[in-house]
Amino acid sequence: MKYISTRGDSRKLDFMEVLTSGTAKDGGLYMPERFPNFSEDEIRSFENLSYEELAANLLFPYIEGFLSKNDFEEIVKNAYSSFSIPEIVRLNETRSLGFVLELFHGPTFAFKDVAMQLLAALLDKAAERSDKKIVVLGATSGDTGSAAIEACKNFKDINIVILFPDQKISAVQQRQMTTSNADNVFPLSVKGNFDDCQNHVKKIFLENNDENVRFVSINSINWTRIMAQSVYFFYTKLKIKKDFIASIPSGNFGHAYAGWTAKNMGLSFKGINVATNKNDVLHRLFLKDIYQQKEATSSLAPSMDISVASNFERLLFEVYKKDGSFLKNLFSSFPSKPIKLSNLPDDGWNRIKDFFQSSTCSDEDIIDTIVNNFNHEDLLFDPHTATALKGNKDLNYDLSEVVTFATAHPAKFPEAVNAKLDVLEENTPSKLKEIMTMDESFSVVENNYEDVVSFINSEVLN
Repeated sequence: MKYISTRGDSRKLDFMEVLTSGTAKDGGLYMPERFPNFSEDEIRSFENLSYEELAANLLFPYIEGFLSKNDFEEIVKNAYSSFSIPEIVRLNETRSLGFVLELFHGPTFAFKDVAMQLLAALLDKAAERSDKKIVVLGATSGDTGSAAIEACKNFKDINIVILFPDQKISAVQQRQMTTSNADNVFPLSVKGNFDDCQNHVKKIFLENNDENVRFVSINSINWTRIMAQSVYFFYTKLKIKKDFIASIPSGNFGHAYAGWTAKNMGLSFKGINVATNKNDVLHRLFLKDIYQQKEATSSLAPSMDISVASNFERLLFEVYKKDGSFLKNLFSSFPSKPIKLSNLPDDGWNRIKDFFQSSTCSDEDIIDTIVNNFNHEDLLFDPHTATALKGNKDLNYDLSEVVTFATAHPAKFPEAVNAKLDVLEENTPSKLKEIMTMDESFSVVENNYEDVVSFINSEVLN
């Protein structure tokens, strides 16, 4: 399998190079040259496989040439050994909300663990084969950073630097990043917002000329994240044995694009609701046919506090015939100028809108959704999952065909859950209680690219 950039000016890479990279040098994102495709009969034949076996079968075509099938199967098995339930993810049928897919049974109680544990294990294999220093570099609005640190902290050949917006994530999320006590972990609080952190990270990838260092992305711009998340779409279909609508809390569009990837791999399902919080760049995109950046503001669902959805570029690249020059021109003045999607050629935008719908949710709606579902359904949800539940109602879905993706444990977000309830004491895992009493270790820098680079050079690379 070879990988190409969405903007067409970077050379083709093999999987190991894509695994250990970030943004392409032309500013684009890496994509597989082709998608492995599974027939309906092949997919049905996976019905009795464990989650680990399913992942190994679906994902091996993406990494073939990097590892043998047996080695990859062992890595997948070990990667998911830290999950608290044997099935890795859990599908529940509720009384009146449709199906709920619980994705938060990993070590940091968030869906990011599903991809991150596998990504880190693959990176460790890459480090064994590389003579360069591998530095995992990422920006987080919450769960990505903690999941990445938890996954990487035990691999001593990897250093990890996570930028997060100062005082703009939940206290639980921050402590999951700042209490690891691992020598190879460097949490960095930046006095800006998530988009500032993301921009600093992207610039480092583009400007790094040190031949002895490989900066590796752990955000969903890393293809490994997307492919790993595609697996539980297949898992869901095999469990419920009918087509479904996936309702997904979405920030950077990685989760939603993983569903589109599953579709490209042969999975049949009805579509995706892209649920947003008040930072509704994706909802405005689908509602008004315009991709436009607006300043992100803090919300009760902080992991979705973004103003640019990077993975949307992957969707456009694929729909518009993998034309890198077209994408390069389209994004040449973005985000300073919006992209008018209704002006795009052919029927590509209509194909996208036939599959994706969107919804938005205010902080007040988040709280009301959490309270109502606890009082009437005896179910407790985190604020991100609440945005999807609210969207299901707004879109008047037949809930018998909806699968809502529950992306995090509610105890990670006490501000939202306890706004009108007092139920977290008995619903908080002991591991999360413990980290709130531990000492933190992290650094703080101004929102300045030079200060970020200086920190990395002095604290990480020396």
